[in-house]
Amino acid sequence: LKQAVVDKSPVVAASVLVSALHLIKHNGEIIKRWVNEVQEAAQSRHAMVQFHAVALLHALRATDRLAVSKLVTQLTRAQVKSPLAQCLLVRYVSQVIVDSQPGANGESRPFYEYLESCLRHKGEMVIFEAARAICNLRDVTARELTPAITVLQLFLSSSKPVLRFAAVRTLNKVAMTHPMAVTNCNIDMESLITDQNRSIATLAITTLLKTGAGCVSLLVRLAVPLSGLCNVISAGC
Repeated sequence: LKQAVVDKSPVVAASVLVSALHLIKHNGEIIKRWVNEVQEAAQSRHAMVQFHAVALLHALRATDRLAVSKLVTQLTRAQVKSPLAQCLLVRYVSQVIVDSQPGANGESRPFYEYLESCLRHKGEMVIFEAARAICNLRDVTARELTPAITVLQLFLSSSKPVLRFAAVRTLNKVAMTHPMAVTNCNIDMESLITDQNRSIATLAITTLLKTGAGCVSLLVRLAVPLSGLCNVISAGC
């Protein structure tokens, strides 16, 4: 199995790595001897092999914060090309900086630059994962939120319902603590009030109420959609 980690067949290598992820729960000492092979697999050009190798490297260090921090540093400097692996890496980065505070004199917190760079990735899921990670940072500042909200605003007008839902759901959560940071998205969210997806429409309305409650004209525009939504909810009950 150890040699199969670096097998030329991506199916074989990925299968062994998945097996190792299950085996590590019962006998981690055996898997720890595979570190060199797993690190080599983490540089694979095959997406699924790299994804499972990154997951296994993290699992081997999960109980050691310093080791996880070193792994994250190593992977952010390496060429992680698999979108799935990059999503994992974004989550690991957010775990490392979850307790960190903004730097002194306006300096960025550790690894924030990496998260921001992921906002320019070609893959939509990597972009969203990075935007969500930034929005979930502890004591996040308005300056740190700006690039993430800009990306989420673009997703609001996406033709894909899943992207619209993901974006408005994240913005809804941000509006609870930073309503002013989301106000630039009000016009885009107003167009979602009549979205065919009821969940998207509901989230759009509740987010607008959080960001523009003081605007009389906005409340007037929301009156009709709100009454319609209440009728739909009543009918469903």
